[in-house]
Amino acid sequence: MTPSPVHIPVLLAEAMHFLAVRPGGTYIDCTTGLGGHSSAIAGRLGADGRLLCIDQDADALEFARTKLAPFGRRVSFVHGNFRDLAELADREGFSAVDGILLDLGISSMQIGRAERGFAFGLEGPLDMRMDPSTGGLTAAEIVNGWDETSLANLFYTYGEERQSRRIASAVVRNRPIATTWELARAVEQAVGGARGRTLIHPATKVFLALRIRVNGELDSLDAALPQAHSLLGFGTPQNAGRLVVISFHSLEDRVVKQYIRREATDCLCPPQVPVCRCGHKATLRDLTRRAVLPGDDEIARNPRARSAVLRAAERIA
Repeated sequence: MTPSPVHIPVLLAEAMHFLAVRPGGTYIDCTTGLGGHSSAIAGRLGADGRLLCIDQDADALEFARTKLAPFGRRVSFVHGNFRDLAELADREGFSAVDGILLDLGISSMQIGRAERGFAFGLEGPLDMRMDPSTGGLTAAEIVNGWDETSLANLFYTYGEERQSRRIASAVVRNRPIATTWELARAVEQAVGGARGRTLIHPATKVFLALRIRVNGELDSLDAALPQAHSLLGFGTPQNAGRLVVISFHSLEDRVVKQYIRREATDCLCPPQVPVCRCGHKATLRDLTRRAVLPGDDEIARNPRARSAVLRAAERIA
């Protein structure tokens, strides 16, 4: 199936501002997706710049490869997970880079293809793996195999779903559940229809929790941040590498915020310790002490941007 040509990169202007892409620089887009942010970076590189495009979704990466073909050899592509960022960058000859971008959102291609099982609005198998070629746990295996308590904990912890116990009970009662629609109906059975002013579907947080668990997204983010940090160049203002992360969930944003704040702080000792004993020195400068959010105009153009949060940092040592 051909992916939808409609793709609007989120917080594009803000991401380009904080990456400060310069001609001749080297950059890594860890989550290329359909190539929206990558295209904007490549367009600013000049003839001597280099961009490494990484994505764990082979179909999305192939789409991006075609989209960015006009930029020629200045853009390289690699199929992989950003949890292995250091290895992938080394393999492609990228080190001391000028900027790294992580856009943690799901791509339009993944949402728009029923057979991938990400969207409750399309009937498909409960899969949700971003890279099915690696095997691994599917959403169907979790929904049909985990006990009620484990499901409730999953929906509450990863989806921040307050009615997780009621939903988990309904899921167990309705098993076996084979499709996205069957799961969405089980959730509706438990808590009713669309909720809130924006009429968000009640299964939204359940699907989010399953996707995060299936793909190990928080573990991957924990692993990727220090690798990205170590790949950034530093030494002078001209080669201070920048890290930009766009997240779509409070758990992701919390991981990013805490990492940047910790690495932008000289001492991590408890307040009651009068003299620093940890010896920790700041190696990042926090560029966004307050999170950057999309404006009303962007949300009107692209409702999926409503939950986006951008944070950025610059390496100083």
